[in-house]
Amino acid sequence: MVKTALALGSACLLGGCAALASKEAVVGCQAADAATTLYAVDRGAREANPLVEYLLTEFGPGGFIAAKIGVTLIFLHYYPLMSSDAVIFVNGLTCAVAAHNAWVAGQLERGTPAD
Repeated sequence: MVKTALALGSACLLGGCAALASKEAVVGCQAADAATTLYAVDRGAREANPLVEYLLTEFGPGGFIAAKIGVTLIFLHYYPLMSSDAVIFVNGLTCAVAAHNAWVAGQLERGTPAD
């Protein structure tokens, strides 16, 4: 899982800005963020985003995934109206969060502090 998330993030970065501006990148980055969040939390990571922490605490992983799908669908709905720079920024940030989640999970698996 960790290697997959890092590979996805690397592929997005190596693909350049055009790849990060695509609808596929929206879905891929959001999915990578959701998967790595759940993976890291399952290994003992603390969720830093208070909204995500609330969703996980009150509604569990299913509620979090449902919210993430909803956010992705809203993003895709407004995608045609957004500048490619805004899409690149959001996707880059989301993929960076996924990569960080994967790194934290890897640190926890090795028993290394993930500060």
